[in-house]
Amino acid sequence: MSQAIAVIICTWNRAAVLAESLASLARVRPPVGTLVEVLVVDNNSKDDTQATLKALQGGWPLGRLHALSEPRQGKQFALNTGIARARELGCNWLAFSDDDIVFPPDWLEQADAALSPGEVMLIGGRTELLWPNGGPPAWYHDTMSAVVGGIDLGPQRLQPPPPTYAPAGANLVARAELFERVGGFAETHFRHMDFEFGQRCLERGEVVAYEPRLVVTAPVEAAILTHRYFRRWSFKAGISPWQQMDTRVRHFAWVPLWLYRQLAQDALQWMVAPLRGDSAAARFARELRLYRAWGTISSRWMSRLRPAAYPAWVERRSQKRLNVY
Repeated sequence: MSQAIAVIICTWNRAAVLAESLASLARVRPPVGTLVEVLVVDNNSKDDTQATLKALQGGWPLGRLHALSEPRQGKQFALNTGIARARELGCNWLAFSDDDIVFPPDWLEQADAALSPGEVMLIGGRTELLWPNGGPPAWYHDTMSAVVGGIDLGPQRLQPPPPTYAPAGANLVARAELFERVGGFAETHFRHMDFEFGQRCLERGEVVAYEPRLVVTAPVEAAILTHRYFRRWSFKAGISPWQQMDTRVRHFAWVPLWLYRQLAQDALQWMVAPLRGDSAAARFARELRLYRAWGTISSRWMSRLRPAAYPAWVERRSQKRLNVY
């Protein structure tokens, strides 16, 4: 029986960036004896995305290139559309990435090797950052890498990974049967649906791993290197409804007590940072912790006190505008 892999990429109004990403994907080598189905899911693009895909399909060198559409706005819907099509095509495993990623030629070979231990169901890799203008801004701190899509847990394979880890959607590989057992991406999550999916897999006892040899590169857009973007991202990263309360810890007003303590400590440390001579990067990193904590607190209160309005509240704060928060 032949092995088949689906590469699923969701896109929205980034035709030029998508074309560059697919140009690097076209140079990727398939594992020996493996069929490749590249599924690009267009999530309501108004630009030249469809024309770009049509132009690439004729001479596409890596298996087959499929242009799919998902009319419901939201990456979680587009991801599940890609999963459904991959299962229709009989793919054995599914690789997920983003529409701006640069792929090394051995990406699929490394994915195949990473999944070779039969018990592994879900694996995430390393995402390196490609900075504009030669490097990050002076106010950037290494703890902010997730904001711009960077993932690096070190040089060793981690199986199991840390309990708070979940493979990021830019570099994630899963066996097809995993989606039969745990379901697809949660369609109530407009942001960080990959984290929720990974945590759900861990909670259900699935074998998850981190493999640093599975690596891609994420170019960082100059337009997002603003304090506003980082603050809004951090607030959204904290959003979680009251139903996600951890019953193993004490809560007050649907928020864990430790988060109130952390918020107070971070606020104090942020205020005294100039007096201590902390760097701008260290002070801004502390500020982002405040935004993330407030995202959790406000979403817990909103979901409990105004449950009917909560879904729209989350969607308004989660959808991108012109691909910039």
